[in-house]
Order: sequence, then C-alpha cells, then structure tokens
Amino acid sequence: MMSYTAREAIRLYREAVNQIRLLRRAAFPRWSDGMTAWFADERRPEERVEFLLYDERELELYRDARDKLRESLRLNPYNPDAYILLGNACQEIDGDFESMLLHYNTAIDLDPNNDEFYNARMAHYLRIDNLDAALIDLEHLERLQSGYAESMRKHYENAKNRG
Repeated sequence: MMSYTAREAIRLYREAVNQIRLLRRAAFPRWSDGMTAWFADERRPEERVEFLLYDERELELYRDARDKLRESLRLNPYNPDAYILLGNACQEIDGDFESMLLHYNTAIDLDPNNDEFYNARMAHYLRIDNLDAALIDLEHLERLQSGYAESMRKHYENAKNRG
C-alpha cells in the first residue's frame, strides 16, 4: 500500500507541473509575438529580452510551483522529472545556473538513460561554451540512439566551428 508521504509527493509534483504548464501556456503568445519583434529590432540582444521575462504575477505562480517541487522532493527524493523542473525553475526565476546544473545532474544520476535530461544539460553546456562537457552528453545521446542526437550534433559542430 502506498504511504501518505508518497501520495503527497505525487500530488505536489502534479500540482507544480500543472501550474508550470498553465504559466507557460499563458506566456507563450507574448514570447512568440516578442520573438518576431525581437528579430526585427535594431537594439542589441541584451536590451531586447523584456518580452521573454515573466511578469511579477507569473513569477509568484512559478515560485509557488517551485516550492511545491521542493516539498515533493523532500518527501520523495527519487523523482528525476521533478529535479529537471526544479532546475529549470532555478534558472528561469533566479538565473541560478549552478543550482540548475546540480538538479540536472541529480536527475541524470537517478535516470541515466533519459535522453531528455542529457539534451537539457547539453544545451546548457553549449550555451556556456563548455564543449568538452557538451561532447560527453552528445556521445551519450548518440549511444542512446536519441531523437535529439542529430540536431544536437549540428549544434555542437556549429559551436565548435565558432570557437
């Protein structure tokens, strides 16, 4: 029989997932419209990110979802999907890439053959130009015969050729 703790962890995780989905669904039209304007804008990229940010109300909802993920993981520290979402939240809410990466690593430790986790971590490594770490993740994606492998190989090669 499932314990109360396990049920509560699942309930909190699902609530957080639903909140994040609703939040992203609400923000997506703004992001989509903003991307069109962003590419047409003459300002430097760092001056054009305002449409990609969550507003204060959305951030409060996201913080609440993040807190639910933390509590869910306190009750059940073996949910790799919760670690990925928590990592995303750390980065998107606070710009905390270090915590994001720690959570991604924990997710991969718990589920070492999940290609989505390697894809997310590799994207981060490419973003910070850590090509050695990105290559390790790429090779793992290729061993897994992941659907992400081909496109990530292209991103890796482009990054390598830029550097």
